Amino acid sequence: MFHFRKCHQFASTVAFLVACAFSTSCTAWHPISLRPQRFSADTSPEWVRVTLKDSTRFTASYPVLSGDSLVWIDWGATPRDSTRSAVLTSSIQRAEERRADTTGTILLLLFVGGAVGGLYYFVHNVGIGGN
Repeated sequence: MFHFRKCHQFASTVAFLVACAFSTSCTAWHPISLRPQRFSADTSPEWVRVTLKDSTRFTASYPVLSGDSLVWIDWGATPRDSTRSAVLTSSIQRAEERRADTTGTILLLLFVGGAVGGLYYFVHNVGIGGN
């Protein structure tokens, strides 16, 4: 019984670490251009990470281009706490949107497959459950 419990704890730890890795490696921030057709009310990304020329960085929710500014709503705890924010597009150094990262996902799947295969080999041939 002790052998089963020890293997189960190890497998649970590995599964937890893999789940944590999956949550961050499958998406990444990708640069996007500030074109009016990309930032209209109908086509705006859900979240945009903005880096200003002074290195200030923030995330804007559903931003739109209005004239010479990028405009969005800073959502507060209640609708009354929400405020409209804007920044001049000339002060923006970089804009990025969060999208699926195909390369990171493939590498993670290869790593997980190798870890599972190595764990299976270890448990059945070398380690605790070896013959």
